[in-house]
Amino acid sequence: MLNHVPSIFYVITHVPILCEEADIPYVYVPSKEDLATAGATKRPTCCVLVLTKPTKGKLDPAEQEKIKADYSQVVADISELTSSLF
Repeated sequence: MLNHVPSIFYVITHVPILCEEADIPYVYVPSKEDLATAGATKRPTCCVLVLTKPTKGKLDPAEQEKIKADYSQVVADISELTSSLF
């Protein structure tokens, strides 16, 4: 998820290109505050990475499958929303 505020946009301009090259879905949100709310943080945020597995340790298989299923559903929902815009 990326914030689309012109004052900081130059800081994250390269992120969509990296996402497209790695086949990682991304979406813009209207403000840093909206993105912070979506990421459950109080600080305005310009970029959030959503992971499907922990960077350390392991999850039990049932929990891992639930996370993957939830992630896939979110990606599908976002794809559907954005495809109607273009």
